Amino acid sequence: MYLGIDFLLTSRSELFVIEVNVGLPGGAHEYDLTHRVSLGKPSNIFERIESTSSKAYGQPFKDYLHSLPFIASLKELKICMDGMGPFPRTFHPGLRLEDKWIQYRLLHSLVPMPDTIPLDLDEQVSANRFFQVDGKAALKRRLGRGGRGFQVISSSDDLKALNVGPNEYLLQKYVESKVDHYSLSIRAIAFAGRFMCMYANLSTRSHSNHGTLTFVEPGLLFGLKEKSFGTRSFNQKSWEAEIWFGENTPPYLRHNLYEEEVAETSLQLPEPLYEKIKELSVKIERNYEGLDLSQLPKACFES
Repeated sequence: MYLGIDFLLTSRSELFVIEVNVGLPGGAHEYDLTHRVSLGKPSNIFERIESTSSKAYGQPFKDYLHSLPFIASLKELKICMDGMGPFPRTFHPGLRLEDKWIQYRLLHSLVPMPDTIPLDLDEQVSANRFFQVDGKAALKRRLGRGGRGFQVISSSDDLKALNVGPNEYLLQKYVESKVDHYSLSIRAIAFAGRFMCMYANLSTRSHSNHGTLTFVEPGLLFGLKEKSFGTRSFNQKSWEAEIWFGENTPPYLRHNLYEEEVAETSLQLPEPLYEKIKELSVKIERNYEGLDLSQLPKACFES
């Protein structure tokens, strides 16, 4: 599978997987932009993806992607998750991979992930342990993207005040992932048993979704190469959007699929951490590739 895997990184160099994105998540286009800004030349990422698809599956990447049995309904589900369309007309069990609780159940014993539970407003004992240890927890939708619904909760009283239905949210150990006062996340792309690329998102918000894109490179210490930096803006259709939507790009996604801001700096990671992200990304991709999708647990939208 072609996966976008999101990581958080604490100041103590603890690495956590927080989400796995299936289908055609952003990653290659963003990486190429950061490569251009940081190194002054295009990457070869698109050629690497095409070469990998040809060797592994015997067909161009676009043909491989659209041959997947769940891809048509997955496109509809992602638009539904944005609140811009109905639930898919045809259900495929592969859609269950979008439920973050299922992701956690599949992977928490294989890779480091923050402690996570489904939110049950009638059962406070499990939730209380997050506040007793860390003083706060992350609240996120089981089915959602783009940081929609993300909140930092600091007490059980905050939970009681929520107006949410059953099976809608997860409560997760809060992981402070920052670099030089910016919220930080790292997205890595893995495909057909190979690591493809990674880039970072920086944001002044509490979460880093669709923040300022930043090149990632091995270094001696963890931090931004240039602490004070400018940015460059790009306005061009992403490689992923062209393959995923063709000429039928939903207008509401134009900002996400065309407009990017890239930092004129790079995120430096100690080499062991850089290599660990590559290793975990391939491990997750191999796990997903070997799944029997028909045997996945039911998702929150099937209740």
